[in-house]
Amino acid sequence: MKGFIRATIQHSLAWSFCALYVPCLILIAIVTLGRFPNTVHRPLIRFWGRMMLRFSGARLEIDPACAEALRRREARVITFNHASSLDVFIIAALFPPGGYAVVKREIVYIPFIGWGIYFLEFIRLDRSNRERAVASLQATGKRMREEGLTVFIAPEGTRTSSRAPAAFKLGAFRLAEASQTPIVPLVIDGAAEMWPKDKLYCTGGTIKIRMLEAIPHEELVGRGVHETAEELRVRYARDLGVELRREPKLQAA
Repeated sequence: MKGFIRATIQHSLAWSFCALYVPCLILIAIVTLGRFPNTVHRPLIRFWGRMMLRFSGARLEIDPACAEALRRREARVITFNHASSLDVFIIAALFPPGGYAVVKREIVYIPFIGWGIYFLEFIRLDRSNRERAVASLQATGKRMREEGLTVFIAPEGTRTSSRAPAAFKLGAFRLAEASQTPIVPLVIDGAAEMWPKDKLYCTGGTIKIRMLEAIPHEELVGRGVHETAEELRVRYARDLGVELRREPKLQAA
């Protein structure tokens, strides 16, 4: 009964806020013609993420070095472990200058949240069409080089059902190849326990955010995407203190 009450309160607050806030955000994006992404759009996206975390009862504890890195604008691929419904709010709350996020194309069908993603400059990846997905990553890589953009992407592709990272797809590594930028691993520690994939509400608590050592573009080229992906997955598991499960062969996107 307590869980039902908590879920009702959280969802009521979150959806009511989205119903009011997201249409205003979309209107601002249309009126400004996307001309002020860092001074207007991204601060509004960060505010949305922080409010959604507050409604969920979740707090972020960001490592100082990580916080400093996120204040800088630079071309990089930031990967993150994806095991919680909170992750979309966390990434929104962390958006740096020049920040974008890769999302599944199907997310645009979610009321309010999906509409905001459609009108703002998120990178929608169609995983059902490999050629289209590859073309999207190539185009994004070119923009990253030219404009100094940071792109967030979950190498697992979708939420996992446990704290241990699932097999990595190769989209994040192909994007780093195309953009000739480093991969910066971001660790989300605690969200999986608070709001796992199969739970209807968040139990609340503190989520720790930190960064692991970056993988330079030269190292990625030298090792290749497959070896780099598996090595990074091992690093995530080691940092989170979990054992890896046996997984099928790495997928392309």
